[in-house]
Amino acid sequence: MLEAVTELKPKLHGKILDLACGLMPYKDFLKNDLIEEYIGVDLEPTEYHHVVKPDYYWDGNTIPLENESVNFVIATEFLEHYFDTSHILKEIKRVLKPGGTFFFTVPNVWPLHEVPYDYHRFTPFALEEHFKKTKFSTWEIKPLGGFHYHLAISISLWSDFGLSKKKQKLIKPFLHFFVKFLVRKDKKDFKFSHGKMYSGLYGFVVK
Repeated sequence: MLEAVTELKPKLHGKILDLACGLMPYKDFLKNDLIEEYIGVDLEPTEYHHVVKPDYYWDGNTIPLENESVNFVIATEFLEHYFDTSHILKEIKRVLKPGGTFFFTVPNVWPLHEVPYDYHRFTPFALEEHFKKTKFSTWEIKPLGGFHYHLAISISLWSDFGLSKKKQKLIKPFLHFFVKFLVRKDKKDFKFSHGKMYSGLYGFVVK
């Protein structure tokens, strides 16, 4: 995800909306002289907000910004939590200025989280259909990682959640080196052809 956000960083300018912002973990990292305003929007107070408060709260239905008011919408690991994908994409498009960009990331291999509000695991083809139906002008969908990274995440999650504390202490030192090896060897395949694997997806969608 850090690689994906790093790719986003030099593109940013104007007003930025961080939707479902949580702790706004990328705000400081993304700073540049071309950003006029960085706006965080999230649901009414959650566990995050004793640390970082958003600029606006929303009702989960209507983004509390005017039409065509921001240059970028950032939504990292968010779309899987919004059941009505069509609706939220229309809302995102509504607040984007003409030519504005929607940057997203979504997981593929990840345990259930924010239960029970974990609804989707997207394929690139499902996302493309959503973007077409919402009538965005262009989109670019990319893998966050390939086969090796997919396996590295699965092993890490297995060691964290599938083993007892005693077994974790015994096995984790060995797994650490294997996981690092897998990450180094990972190659992203951008073709999304039959039999390919990806750990997650990210992309740039233009209004």
